[in-house]
Amino acid sequence: MTTATAAEAAAIEAVEARAWADLVAACPPRHAARIGLATRWAGPVLVVQCPGGGFDRGLFNRPIGLGVLEPATRAALAGISDGFDAAGATRAMFVSQPQCAPAGYAGWLAELGLEPRGAWDRVVRDGAPLAPAANGAGEREIAVSLVDDDTAQEWSELLVGVYRLDAGPWLRALHGRPGWRHYLAREDGRPVAARSMYLPAPGAVAFLAVDGPVPGVMTADYEPDAAILGHIVADGLRLGAAGFAADIEAPSPGRDTPAYATFARLGFRIPYTRTHHMR
Repeated sequence: MTTATAAEAAAIEAVEARAWADLVAACPPRHAARIGLATRWAGPVLVVQCPGGGFDRGLFNRPIGLGVLEPATRAALAGISDGFDAAGATRAMFVSQPQCAPAGYAGWLAELGLEPRGAWDRVVRDGAPLAPAANGAGEREIAVSLVDDDTAQEWSELLVGVYRLDAGPWLRALHGRPGWRHYLAREDGRPVAARSMYLPAPGAVAFLAVDGPVPGVMTADYEPDAAILGHIVADGLRLGAAGFAADIEAPSPGRDTPAYATFARLGFRIPYTRTHHMR
Protein backbone atom coordinates (compact mmCIF):
# COMPACT_ATOMS: atom_id res chain seq x y z
CA MET A 1 0.00 0.00 0.00
CA THR A 2 1.33 3.46 -0.87
CA THR A 3 0.01 6.99 -0.64
CA ALA A 4 2.98 8.73 -2.31
CA THR A 5 3.49 9.54 -5.96
CA ALA A 6 6.84 8.87 -7.60
CA ALA A 7 7.77 12.55 -7.29
CA GLU A 8 6.79 12.67 -3.61
CA ALA A 9 8.78 9.51 -2.87
CA ALA A 10 11.83 10.95 -4.65
CA ALA A 11 11.64 14.09 -2.52
CA ILE A 12 11.44 12.02 0.68
CA GLU A 13 14.36 9.78 -0.29
CA ALA A 14 16.42 12.85 -1.19
CA VAL A 15 15.96 14.08 2.39
CA GLU A 16 17.53 10.89 3.72
CA ALA A 17 20.35 10.96 1.17
CA ARG A 18 21.21 14.54 2.12
CA ALA A 19 21.24 13.68 5.82
CA TRP A 20 23.43 10.61 5.37
CA ALA A 21 25.90 12.53 3.20
CA ASP A 22 26.38 15.02 6.02
CA LEU A 23 26.40 12.30 8.68
CA VAL A 24 29.29 10.51 6.98
CA ALA A 25 31.10 13.77 6.26
CA ALA A 26 31.15 14.43 10.01
CA CYS A 27 33.34 11.41 10.71
CA PRO A 28 37.03 12.29 11.26
CA PRO A 29 38.99 11.21 8.14
CA ARG A 30 41.43 9.03 10.06
CA HIS A 31 38.62 7.14 11.79
CA ALA A 32 36.64 6.85 8.54
CA ALA A 33 39.66 5.31 6.82
CA ARG A 34 40.16 2.85 9.67
CA ILE A 35 36.59 1.49 9.51
CA GLY A 36 36.20 1.85 5.74
CA LEU A 37 33.46 4.48 5.95
CA ALA A 38 32.78 6.26 2.67
CA THR A 39 30.05 7.61 0.45
CA ARG A 40 29.86 8.21 -3.27
CA TRP A 41 27.21 9.63 -5.53
CA ALA A 42 25.90 7.49 -8.37
CA GLY A 43 23.97 10.28 -10.02
CA PRO A 44 21.44 11.45 -7.40
CA VAL A 45 21.75 8.16 -5.48
CA LEU A 46 23.97 8.16 -2.41
CA VAL A 47 25.91 4.92 -1.81
CA VAL A 48 26.97 4.46 1.82
CA GLN A 49 29.66 1.91 2.61
CA CYS A 50 31.30 0.80 5.87
CA PRO A 51 32.55 -2.79 6.18
CA GLY A 52 34.65 -2.33 9.33
CA GLY A 53 34.27 -1.31 12.95
CA GLY A 54 31.22 -3.52 13.45
CA PHE A 55 29.31 -1.54 10.80
CA ASP A 56 29.06 -4.43 8.31
CA ARG A 57 25.26 -4.40 8.33
CA GLY A 58 22.64 -3.20 5.90
CA LEU A 59 22.04 0.24 7.37
CA PHE A 60 25.63 1.29 6.69
CA ASN A 61 26.09 -0.49 3.36
CA ARG A 62 23.33 0.49 0.95
CA PRO A 63 22.32 2.85 -1.83
CA ILE A 64 19.74 5.47 -0.83
CA GLY A 65 17.10 6.30 -3.43
CA LEU A 66 18.08 3.70 -6.03
CA GLY A 67 15.24 3.36 -8.54
CA VAL A 68 13.37 6.27 -6.95
CA LEU A 69 15.50 9.38 -7.43
CA GLU A 70 15.94 8.26 -11.01
CA PRO A 71 15.18 4.99 -12.84
CA ALA A 72 17.73 2.30 -12.09
CA THR A 73 19.67 0.36 -14.69
CA ARG A 74 20.89 -3.21 -14.47
CA ALA A 75 24.46 -1.97 -14.99
CA ALA A 76 24.21 0.61 -12.19
CA LEU A 77 22.80 -1.92 -9.77
CA ALA A 78 25.50 -4.47 -10.61
CA GLY A 79 28.20 -1.81 -10.28
CA ILE A 80 27.04 -0.82 -6.81
CA SER A 81 26.88 -4.46 -5.77
CA ASP A 82 30.39 -5.10 -7.10
CA GLY A 83 31.62 -2.10 -5.13
CA PHE A 84 30.31 -3.56 -1.90
CA ASP A 85 31.96 -6.89 -2.71
CA ALA A 86 35.29 -5.22 -3.46
CA ALA A 87 35.15 -3.34 -0.14
CA GLY A 88 34.41 -6.52 1.80
CA ALA A 89 30.90 -5.51 2.85
CA THR A 90 29.26 -8.91 3.31
CA ARG A 91 25.85 -7.65 4.51
CA ALA A 92 25.05 -4.95 1.96
CA MET A 93 21.40 -4.07 1.52
CA PHE A 94 19.31 -2.87 -1.40
CA VAL A 95 15.84 -1.43 -0.98
CA SER A 96 12.71 -1.68 -3.08
CA GLN A 97 9.48 0.26 -2.73
CA PRO A 98 6.37 0.73 -4.87
CA GLN A 99 7.80 3.77 -6.68
CA CYS A 100 10.96 2.00 -7.91
CA ALA A 101 11.50 2.10 -11.66
CA PRO A 102 11.77 0.53 -14.14
CA ALA A 103 9.41 -2.43 -13.83
CA GLY A 104 12.32 -4.88 -14.01
CA TYR A 105 14.03 -3.50 -10.89
CA ALA A 106 12.91 -6.26 -8.51
CA GLY A 107 13.95 -8.90 -11.02
CA TRP A 108 17.44 -7.42 -11.26
CA LEU A 109 17.78 -7.65 -7.47
CA ALA A 110 16.87 -11.34 -7.66
CA GLU A 111 19.43 -11.88 -10.45
CA LEU A 112 22.12 -10.70 -8.03
CA GLY A 113 21.01 -13.24 -5.45
CA LEU A 114 19.30 -10.65 -3.27
CA GLU A 115 16.21 -11.81 -1.38
CA PRO A 116 13.62 -9.90 0.68
CA ARG A 117 14.82 -9.67 4.29
CA GLY A 118 12.63 -7.40 6.37
CA ALA A 119 11.30 -3.91 5.78
CA TRP A 120 10.87 -0.38 7.14
CA ASP A 121 7.72 1.69 7.13
CA ARG A 122 8.55 5.22 6.08
CA VAL A 123 6.77 7.88 8.15
CA VAL A 124 6.52 11.56 7.21
CA ARG A 125 4.92 14.69 8.55
CA ASP A 126 4.41 18.21 7.22
CA GLY A 127 5.06 21.44 9.09
CA ALA A 128 1.59 21.81 10.59
CA PRO A 129 1.44 22.72 14.28
CA LEU A 130 1.13 19.88 16.75
CA ALA A 131 -2.42 19.03 17.71
CA PRO A 132 -3.41 20.00 21.26
CA ALA A 133 -2.17 17.41 23.76
CA ALA A 134 -0.34 15.48 20.98
CA ASN A 135 2.84 15.72 23.00
CA GLY A 136 1.30 15.05 26.38
CA ALA A 137 3.40 13.43 29.08
CA GLY A 138 2.83 9.77 29.90
CA GLU A 139 2.51 8.28 33.33
CA ARG A 140 6.26 7.72 33.63
CA GLU A 141 8.62 10.58 34.38
CA ILE A 142 10.87 10.54 31.32
CA ALA A 143 12.88 13.73 30.90
CA VAL A 144 14.18 14.70 27.45
CA SER A 145 16.97 17.21 26.96
CA LEU A 146 19.16 18.49 24.16
CA VAL A 147 22.65 17.02 24.31
CA ASP A 148 25.23 19.66 25.27
CA ASP A 149 28.95 19.61 26.00
CA ASP A 150 28.32 18.29 29.49
CA THR A 151 26.21 15.33 28.31
CA ALA A 152 27.85 14.53 24.95
CA GLN A 153 30.01 11.76 26.43
CA GLU A 154 27.01 10.22 28.15
CA TRP A 155 25.04 10.31 24.88
CA SER A 156 27.91 8.78 22.91
CA GLU A 157 28.46 6.00 25.44
CA LEU A 158 24.77 5.07 25.40
CA LEU A 159 24.74 4.63 21.62
CA VAL A 160 28.09 2.81 21.48
CA GLY A 161 26.85 0.44 24.15
CA VAL A 162 23.54 -0.17 22.40
CA TYR A 163 25.02 -0.86 18.98
CA ARG A 164 28.46 -2.21 19.98
CA LEU A 165 30.14 -0.27 17.21
CA ASP A 166 33.45 1.57 16.91
CA ALA A 167 31.49 4.81 16.73
CA GLY A 168 32.94 6.93 19.54
CA PRO A 169 35.10 9.28 17.43
CA TRP A 170 32.31 9.63 14.85
CA LEU A 171 29.67 10.51 17.44
CA ARG A 172 31.95 12.97 19.21
CA ALA A 173 32.55 14.74 15.90
CA LEU A 174 28.82 14.76 15.15
CA HIS A 175 28.08 16.60 18.39
CA GLY A 176 28.05 20.32 17.64
CA ARG A 177 27.99 19.86 13.86
CA PRO A 178 25.77 22.48 12.18
CA GLY A 179 22.31 21.16 11.37
CA TRP A 180 22.43 18.29 13.88
CA ARG A 181 20.61 18.26 17.20
CA HIS A 182 20.82 15.28 19.54
CA TYR A 183 18.37 14.39 22.28
CA LEU A 184 18.74 12.21 25.35
CA ALA A 185 15.92 10.69 27.41
CA ARG A 186 16.43 9.93 31.09
CA GLU A 187 14.37 8.03 33.60
CA ASP A 188 15.31 8.15 37.28
CA GLY A 189 18.38 10.10 36.20
CA ARG A 190 19.62 7.28 33.97
CA PRO A 191 20.02 7.66 30.16
CA VAL A 192 17.56 5.30 28.48
CA ALA A 193 17.26 6.44 24.84
CA ALA A 194 18.65 8.81 22.24
CA ARG A 195 17.60 10.17 18.87
CA SER A 196 18.92 12.89 16.57
CA MET A 197 17.46 15.36 14.09
CA TYR A 198 19.17 16.76 11.00
CA LEU A 199 17.66 20.10 9.98
CA PRO A 200 20.12 21.90 7.70
CA ALA A 201 18.15 25.17 7.60
CA PRO A 202 14.73 26.64 8.39
CA GLY A 203 12.28 25.65 5.66
CA ALA A 204 13.96 22.26 5.09
CA VAL A 205 12.53 18.85 5.89
CA ALA A 206 14.14 17.34 8.98
CA PHE A 207 15.42 13.77 9.01
CA LEU A 208 15.34 11.74 12.22
CA ALA A 209 18.19 9.28 12.74
CA VAL A 210 20.89 8.02 15.15
CA ASP A 211 18.30 6.48 17.44
CA GLY A 212 18.79 3.81 20.03
CA PRO A 213 17.79 1.51 21.44
CA VAL A 214 15.35 0.88 18.60
CA PRO A 215 11.89 -0.02 19.97
CA GLY A 216 10.66 -3.37 18.71
CA VAL A 217 14.19 -4.39 17.69
CA MET A 218 16.44 -3.79 20.69
CA THR A 219 13.87 -3.14 23.39
CA ALA A 220 10.20 -3.74 24.11
CA ASP A 221 9.97 -0.35 25.83
CA TYR A 222 8.58 2.25 23.40
CA GLU A 223 7.98 5.09 25.84
CA PRO A 224 11.45 6.70 26.01
CA ASP A 225 11.63 6.99 22.22
CA ALA A 226 8.05 8.30 22.13
CA ALA A 227 9.04 11.03 24.58
CA ILE A 228 12.02 12.00 22.43
CA LEU A 229 9.92 12.06 19.26
CA GLY A 230 7.43 14.46 20.77
CA HIS A 231 10.26 16.69 21.92
CA ILE A 232 11.93 16.61 18.50
CA VAL A 233 8.79 17.52 16.55
CA ALA A 234 8.05 20.44 18.85
CA ASP A 235 11.68 21.61 18.64
CA GLY A 236 11.84 21.16 14.87
CA LEU A 237 8.66 23.14 14.32
CA ARG A 238 10.01 25.91 16.54
CA LEU A 239 13.15 26.00 14.37
CA GLY A 240 11.14 26.25 11.15
CA ALA A 241 11.15 22.68 9.83
CA ALA A 242 8.91 22.29 6.79
CA GLY A 243 8.36 18.63 7.64
CA PHE A 244 9.91 15.48 9.05
CA ALA A 245 10.93 12.07 7.69
CA ALA A 246 11.74 8.96 9.71
CA ASP A 247 11.22 5.19 9.76
CA ILE A 248 9.49 2.57 11.82
CA GLU A 249 12.24 -0.05 11.87
CA ALA A 250 10.11 -2.83 13.34
CA PRO A 251 7.07 -2.78 11.04
CA SER A 252 3.93 -4.65 11.99
CA PRO A 253 1.62 -6.16 9.34
CA GLY A 254 -1.32 -4.88 11.36
CA ARG A 255 0.43 -1.58 12.08
CA ASP A 256 -0.58 -2.00 15.68
CA THR A 257 2.59 -1.59 17.75
CA PRO A 258 3.03 1.46 20.04
CA ALA A 259 5.32 3.08 17.46
CA TYR A 260 2.42 3.54 15.05
CA ALA A 261 0.28 5.16 17.71
CA THR A 262 3.09 7.53 18.66
CA PHE A 263 3.79 8.67 15.12
CA ALA A 264 0.07 9.03 14.34
CA ARG A 265 -0.48 11.11 17.47
CA LEU A 266 2.33 13.42 16.36
CA GLY A 267 0.79 13.88 12.90
CA PHE A 268 2.87 11.45 10.83
CA ARG A 269 1.52 9.28 8.01
CA ILE A 270 2.92 6.25 6.20
CA PRO A 271 3.54 6.97 2.49
CA TYR A 272 5.11 3.59 1.66
CA THR A 273 6.98 0.56 2.93
CA ARG A 274 10.58 -0.14 1.88
CA THR A 275 11.57 -3.78 1.56
CA HIS A 276 15.16 -4.84 2.26
CA HIS A 277 16.95 -7.18 -0.13
CA MET A 278 20.10 -8.98 1.01
CA ARG A 279 22.06 -12.10 0.21
